[in-house]
Amino acid sequence: MPKVLKDQEKKEIYEHIRTFLSDELDVPLENIGRDTKIIDDLKGDSMIYLELVEDFKKQYDVKVEIALIGRYLQKHPVYTVGQTAQVVYDIVERGDSLLVSDGEPGAPGA
Repeated sequence: MPKVLKDQEKKEIYEHIRTFLSDELDVPLENIGRDTKIIDDLKGDSMIYLELVEDFKKQYDVKVEIALIGRYLQKHPVYTVGQTAQVVYDIVERGDSLLVSDGEPGAPGA
């Protein structure tokens, strides 16, 4: 069943991403905004995205295979904090049907 995030939940997710990046990458929170590039500006790496996604999967009880998320990220590259927040919204709201609107079957082996 798809979940629709409320504006307040989206704001909480965005702030959680900022706090997570600030803590993990030792960057002051005020230096992290929507257009901040996680790898270029904050010196993060691709693993930080997986850690973030795992964090939100637990928080929102979302059961999506990492391979599915990986395929989604190949089609929708993420560079900034704002783009990362949008991907998290999509994962939480769409779950296993993440790739359906991209023309791919949602279920593995389908």
